[in-house]
Amino acid sequence: MRITVLQCFLVCLFAGVSWAVDGRAQSALTQKVTLDIQNQDVKKVLKELEKQTNIKFVFSSRLIQSDRKATIKVTNTQLASVLDQLLKPLQLSYKISEDLIVIKPDKTPVKVSDLEQPEVAPGAVQTVDRTLRGTVKDEAGVALPGVSIVLKGTQTGTSSDEKGAFSLTVPNGETTLIFSFVGFLSREIIVNEGQTEVDVALKVDDKALEEVVVVGYGTQKKESLTGAISTVTSKDIERVHGGSTVSSGLAGKIPGVTFRMPDGRPGASANVQIRNMGNPLFVIDGIQQDAGQFNNISPNDIESITVLKDASAAIYGVRAANGVVVVTTKRGKNGTKNTVNIDAYTGWQNWSRFPNVVNDSYQWMLGRAEAEMNQYGKTSITPAELEKYKAGTEPGYQTFNWKDFIIKKNAPLYSLNMNMTGGSDRISYYISATHLKQFAVLGREFTFKRTNIQSNVDAKITDRLKLGVQINGRIENRDQPGIPGGDDYWLPRFAILRNRPFERPYANDNPDYLNDIKHNETNWAYNNKKLGGYWTEYWRVLQTNFTGEYTIPGIKGLVAKGMYSYYIADRVMNGHEYTYEAYTYNPTEDTYTVTGGSTNPWRERGTKKVMRNVYQGQLNYNNTFGKHTVGATFVAERQEEQVQEQWVHAVPKTNVLPLIYFPTMDTYNDSEFELARIGYIGRANYDYAGKYYLELSARRDASWKFAPDRRVGTFPSASVGWRITEEKFVKDLLGSRSILDDLKFRASYGILGDDNILFNNDPNNPLSPYAYLPGYNYNQGNVILSGNAVVTSRDKGQIINNISWFKSKITDIGADFSLLGTKVTGSVDYFYRLRTGLLGRKYDLLVPSELGYSLPEENVNSDRSKAGKVH
Repeated sequence: MRITVLQCFLVCLFAGVSWAVDGRAQSALTQKVTLDIQNQDVKKVLKELEKQTNIKFVFSSRLIQSDRKATIKVTNTQLASVLDQLLKPLQLSYKISEDLIVIKPDKTPVKVSDLEQPEVAPGAVQTVDRTLRGTVKDEAGVALPGVSIVLKGTQTGTSSDEKGAFSLTVPNGETTLIFSFVGFLSREIIVNEGQTEVDVALKVDDKALEEVVVVGYGTQKKESLTGAISTVTSKDIERVHGGSTVSSGLAGKIPGVTFRMPDGRPGASANVQIRNMGNPLFVIDGIQQDAGQFNNISPNDIESITVLKDASAAIYGVRAANGVVVVTTKRGKNGTKNTVNIDAYTGWQNWSRFPNVVNDSYQWMLGRAEAEMNQYGKTSITPAELEKYKAGTEPGYQTFNWKDFIIKKNAPLYSLNMNMTGGSDRISYYISATHLKQFAVLGREFTFKRTNIQSNVDAKITDRLKLGVQINGRIENRDQPGIPGGDDYWLPRFAILRNRPFERPYANDNPDYLNDIKHNETNWAYNNKKLGGYWTEYWRVLQTNFTGEYTIPGIKGLVAKGMYSYYIADRVMNGHEYTYEAYTYNPTEDTYTVTGGSTNPWRERGTKKVMRNVYQGQLNYNNTFGKHTVGATFVAERQEEQVQEQWVHAVPKTNVLPLIYFPTMDTYNDSEFELARIGYIGRANYDYAGKYYLELSARRDASWKFAPDRRVGTFPSASVGWRITEEKFVKDLLGSRSILDDLKFRASYGILGDDNILFNNDPNNPLSPYAYLPGYNYNQGNVILSGNAVVTSRDKGQIINNISWFKSKITDIGADFSLLGTKVTGSVDYFYRLRTGLLGRKYDLLVPSELGYSLPEENVNSDRSKAGKVH
């Protein structure tokens, strides 16, 4: 074989190139690096190596499983040595080409001896993944399936099987595993280097019993409650978007409380009743509020809702006879990171049911003919006419479906909330904003919009002094057509039932001419802002609370609290009902004739301003002496409220001018209303060894509604509890494998007051705070005297000075239980309420009719109710 000069040259050339490449690769592997990485992904380690060298790594994340964790610590060590320490334990190999290193799985198994041989740089810590196996059981030794096992600080984890066994790959070295399971306390287990097995026992989580529940003017552990109290938390509230208000999304969530929606109009609220006793009292962040304020809180801002259903409500005294709903809004927590949460929701609404009406002209007229025959023995409807209705082809004999015309399916509901929360060791905060918009199934012109803001800031000024500021505000708007003849939302629903199938919305089906059906208020073609008019309502509400808390030195457990609350609400309502024309079509002449409509326009404007001040001073004491825990609360509270309201009516000259002028105004009503209440509250608690509980409380209230000698009412209550499962004989009887975790018997009795005095149960006819004074009522009409208009007054009649508080005497006997590691909880209750002092007239006295007065109503009637509940 001959070797030419050219071949020799090429051999030398390629050898030189090969030597040069190999030299560059060797040079790259001798670069020095420094790493100190703890439990990070392999790919993150490689990126750090790229930063310290001129090397680029090429690999498939899936093939090399680059999310596996590694720990490595080296100082000024060659890259080749670092790669061996990093990759060999992971059964990976590498190949270098110039400044590229390709990493791939090692096809040949790595021997144990090979893992021990590589030179370890000074200060280096090797990482080797290992398989850890074990079992998880409860304290009684019963296997727990479905336990979550997670490597702390990572997303790596697994769960136990039906035998409680698990297997998890973890890095070598000391690691920490987190074991968690519903109904059990989570545990962190440290796994030592080289350990391959671990067995864990989890303890039952009693936090459901230790959960803190907000009660009247304070909090208590759930295990120590002695009253009939139910709680729902933010976790349950945020799962349901049931409507635009709080009450519309609570149905079925609180035992013993009913929520009934009167209708589905935008912004509608449910009527809330506790044990069907009547309208409850609402308390929001310690301040008594009305149902409107409760319903229009943003559900995203609520931390918990607690319902006091028995004598436990007596501590709120006035207005608490029908139970109390206590709402607590969210607050920030000290020592937590700043967090931003966004919750967006879109939904569509439809009627679930509505009566089906006759939508066939022939069937309707046939039924009418039969009804006339049955009633009068004859009918004006001829067989020929019935045949025309049956054919349904001629104008005037066709069928029209009013339900399909009125209902607009899939009405949207939008909600967007953004909140920020966090806290340092001194200051915590929660700030939230929510916007909601709801449309009606009756058309897109019926809308409700609300914007909420919530700001809760707490500051620890000193080790003893804490201050807080809460701001809650909202703007809500209701916008809809304004139609004469009644409730604008009720009329279209009534139209579906009332309008006859042969009546049509437009004359000759021409949309330029409203058909005169003789009851045009239910003609849906007229029920819009273009033809009918408009009605709008705006509420602007601001609630501010300023709180202070001071731990008094020298007496352990003694804390003084104070609160000042200012509330202002402003309402503006505008309504304008237009004049309009309705037509009848003449087919013979092909003309449209005005035969109906309205020439009587209506323009109204109403304003209302509510201002409320609340002052609270509170002393709390709580201390433990061995097995004895003693607590006491004293509260002084004062409420002042002022309401100003005006209403104006005018007859405008045109539909397009919304302004109200004095010449067109015919009515101006002005009213002002003030109220004041003051109360003193005392409560004492005693707990022995977490087994026996006693609570005594009393409230003394004074109401401005009654005569001076009847204003004051005192409302006491008492309750006891016995956690029988804490008794030794019961523990011995149940044993360690019992499914019963906790059983508590309780009983309560209390007297609650109610100053909501309504004559004939009419909300528009309450007891006047001046009814006990003789005098005259002003503005009772007008007369002309000597050519001048004079506003008249009328004698008030018999004074009412013998009416005082309604009283509700409530007895409740019940039991609370929890099973299966508190995964199942429930209550059993027997409830009895006796109401006394209800209004009525005596019948054993006769008053001469010549006197002109009847006997006044007095507190002479009573009623009672009782029930048993399991929930």
